[in-house]
Amino acid sequence: MKELDLQDDFVYNNEEEAEMGQLHAIHNNMNAIAGVRRKLLEQAAQPSAEECEECGDEIPEARRRVVPGVQLCVFCQEKHERS
Repeated sequence: MKELDLQDDFVYNNEEEAEMGQLHAIHNNMNAIAGVRRKLLEQAAQPSAEECEECGDEIPEARRRVVPGVQLCVFCQEKHERS
């Protein structure tokens, strides 16, 4: 009959917990990515603004082509993302 080695069980449980933590983190990241994709699709469905809705500066045509549905100039977008 094999003796129980509690230390092996402890290591195994710690490894399982670490794997579950990693799976949880992956799941959270996938949900966050899905949320960003949804927001980008919603944004792309609306027309791009010619003027920034925050400061009123003109949004360059190149930015409007690259970022469908853009509403903010680069400066205001960066400021918005930092807050």
